[in-house]
Amino acid sequence: MARRLPCIAALLLLFCPTALAAQSHEVTVDGEPFRKSAEGRRLADLAVGARVELLRTEGSWAEVRLEGWAPAASLSATSREGHDRIVSSAGGASLADAPSGGTMARLLQGFLLDHVDERGTWSRVRREGWVRLSSIRPIAAGDPSFARPESQADVERPPALVSEGRRLMTGEKAIEVHDAPEGDTVAVVRPGTPITVVERGNRWTRIRVDGWVRSDRLATQGADSALVEVSASALRASPDQYRDMRVRWTVQFVALEHAEPERTDFYEGEPFLLARAPDPGDGFVYLAVPPELLEAAQALRPLQTIDVLAQVRTGRSTLMGVPILDLLALF
Repeated sequence: MARRLPCIAALLLLFCPTALAAQSHEVTVDGEPFRKSAEGRRLADLAVGARVELLRTEGSWAEVRLEGWAPAASLSATSREGHDRIVSSAGGASLADAPSGGTMARLLQGFLLDHVDERGTWSRVRREGWVRLSSIRPIAAGDPSFARPESQADVERPPALVSEGRRLMTGEKAIEVHDAPEGDTVAVVRPGTPITVVERGNRWTRIRVDGWVRSDRLATQGADSALVEVSASALRASPDQYRDMRVRWTVQFVALEHAEPERTDFYEGEPFLLARAPDPGDGFVYLAVPPELLEAAQALRPLQTIDVLAQVRTGRSTLMGVPILDLLALF
């Protein structure tokens, strides 16, 4: 019997998950799904370079810990499944490596999290989940990209800024303003322009600039600025092109349903409208209902025609290939 023990132990190593000392890894595949379990429901999409802690491996899957900062306004308190925070904002929330820092992940609405810390309008949160083992690589402690400044003294100052009390002023060169760290350029500030620092982070500083623009150069805001000339079939054909864009449609309400676990583009139990697309030949669309519109949705009658303002979550759902939109308003 004693001779069989080494063989049994070897078999256990082959078929059981391998626990590891937590080690920092980074994501190498952009948009890598962060899942509730191996091959399970998708909870978030990870960005290339996002840091995770490897906890254990199971075949071609890795259990990891994801931790970062999310806007507190996008979260709500909960007690579901032993967690104390849930992503409650329509369209999900971004997870950053620091308050106003670089984006690590896009969290889906309904993502359950654990609260760690609070800083201003930002909440530090964490969650364990699963990713493909092939999508991450270890980061050695000596890797220059591993260390991150923690103290204010270690944070880089943008070279185009010089200190002037509580306010700053651009230096001798114009500086570009981006919509997010490493994001698109939205404006160029001329040399010598007074600015106000809102927050400082690793390599990036959030600023505010006061100025004036001509009124006739501004686009109309509100519902009239929604995208109105796209069909459900166009969303299915090019799902990435229309992500996060708004539509104003006339649809036919069929039923109010709640998402089952296999509908991985929703959070479990999320209410949604099953509706016929504006063009009957385009089939059905799903409209995820936020808490503030649930009562209005419950009052709808089957086959009632309704006007909706909605934001595209995905043009083609994983399970049925149907467009999913976040309901913003009912008319």
